[in-house]
Amino acid sequence: MTTPFDTSKPNIARMYDYWLGGKDHFEADRRAAEAVRGTRPNVADQALDNKKFQTRAVSYVAGHGVQQFVDIGSGLPTSPVKEEGQAPLWQSTHEAATGVVPDTVVAYVDYDPVAVLHSQVLLAKGTSRVVAISGDMRDPAAIFGHHEVLGAGFDLREPACVILGCVLHFVDAETAGGIVGQLTGMLAPGSYLVISVGYGAGKAGTNFASTYNAQDGPRIYAHSWEQVMGMFNGLALVPPGVVDVSRWQAEQPAVTPTRRSDMIVGGVGQVTAS
Repeated sequence: MTTPFDTSKPNIARMYDYWLGGKDHFEADRRAAEAVRGTRPNVADQALDNKKFQTRAVSYVAGHGVQQFVDIGSGLPTSPVKEEGQAPLWQSTHEAATGVVPDTVVAYVDYDPVAVLHSQVLLAKGTSRVVAISGDMRDPAAIFGHHEVLGAGFDLREPACVILGCVLHFVDAETAGGIVGQLTGMLAPGSYLVISVGYGAGKAGTNFASTYNAQDGPRIYAHSWEQVMGMFNGLALVPPGVVDVSRWQAEQPAVTPTRRSDMIVGGVGQVTAS
């Protein structure tokens, strides 16, 4: 039987799974993840902060009445616990959303076949309103029009939330802005985008990109602060704006972001009527 993916090369979704204490990774992923950790010792903490941010953001959006979510570049929809009986470190998108609004439609989308296959297995015993599909963030029309997404009940005429968690640094700034622009133009007013992206100031940004690129994985781009802010063009930012994801708490007063040498920054933007 032919393996539908190459386990000899590191994959970013599986590297994140390794940093987060998951089980769905291979030797190449572990080697690459440890190499990145060697130059960015806090990478696992940042990955966890990003997952917690996404949980808070999804809960916020669901609390504002949105009942359909598309998580692009989702990785694996897991919510591990450190020890039996403890609360999970974070919630997956469908757990966070349905915890607020039952029967929410959730589509997990990933470019990596391993992430999609594992997600489908994990979701196999769940509701038909939560699906996992293969898709490319550069083609949102294909994602929204996918038969499984439509079959789950997704409707572009109604407000939706699209999550782009730590994926826009895999494309150049112009492409990233174009992706957000396409989504903003396609989504109904009242929709939301949840965006997070790796950021490093000056040399730290260059090191952020080169460290990943040296692992023979997908290319990482170092975006300037102005380019990061440009990813939110056309959206009404929810306070506190674009900040270190560990500091994002919905509806807090807007703050001036602290520019650490490297961090994951994120924000939530709403699509308004044109």
